[in-house]
Amino acid sequence: MARQVEFIINGTSVMAELKKVDRKKIYGWSTVEVFDENGSKCKLASISDGVHVLPSGSSSLLKFNNQGETVSSSDLVGFNQKGEKVKKVPSSYDGKVELKESTIDDYLALSVKTVYQLDMEDDTTMLSELKDGKVFSFIFNYRADYEGDDAFLISNGETAFVVTGKIADLEFVGMNDNEKELVVNEEESSEEDELDFAMF
Repeated sequence: MARQVEFIINGTSVMAELKKVDRKKIYGWSTVEVFDENGSKCKLASISDGVHVLPSGSSSLLKFNNQGETVSSSDLVGFNQKGEKVKKVPSSYDGKVELKESTIDDYLALSVKTVYQLDMEDDTTMLSELKDGKVFSFIFNYRADYEGDDAFLISNGETAFVVTGKIADLEFVGMNDNEKELVVNEEESSEEDELDFAMF
């Protein structure tokens, strides 16, 4: 059975499976294939130091400590800017996720990272709330990490979606902001409007 997230909406528990919406399935994709003069398919590789040919998958990133020993990512510890040790944010799959009512403006300020479609056995409670135009927010973490993603629960009226990312700190400027009346000096205006045809 697939992993499920337990959402709490207005005190009611709803279990849901999150299925990632693949952009390829929506927009399609293309691939480029290269063949040599014998018709054999070529594979992408890179050249290191101008000497070694490295096919895809032959290199990786490693972390080292001060002694030059490799360190596993699971052994790393997070600290904030004050030098204080911080705890990891648990995975959304490891506990109950409390939904908070949000606004469409907050959702529209989201820099989208991933979209998930919700597959729920009993979606009556959640969808009835979403069909009324409500938007819910929460912190989403696929796995335990030091910082979760901002996430919003929305619906198109038939299906519920979770959209994750980071809320951008936007400053909106409108037509009514910092309005100043433009005072026109009629003498300066008339002088500027006169054309000198000798210029042409």
